[in-house]
Amino acid sequence: MTRSHAAGHGIDSPTMGDLSCQRFTDLLGEHVEGALGSDEEAAMAAHALTCSRCSELRADYERLPGVVRRATDAAMPPGAKARLRRLLSRAWWWHR
Repeated sequence: MTRSHAAGHGIDSPTMGDLSCQRFTDLLGEHVEGALGSDEEAAMAAHALTCSRCSELRADYERLPGVVRRATDAAMPPGAKARLRRLLSRAWWWHR
């Protein structure tokens, strides 16, 4: 168990090597976007090895872009695009 776990999940540690669950959660978005530095990535990996909850959360976040991509790849039914255009052409806020 790491110090952050012993301290009660969520107390930020002064060092990146002992990442709290709260800090881990805060970094997840940047992790998925590939925007973290190597030190932060290493700290997240080390934390995930000792914390199953955060490890599962990271796996869920890593799957999310694929889920969204598959959900938005659905084709519109025939005629839906034309109906949507007609509807939008009559909407007052569309013509601003």
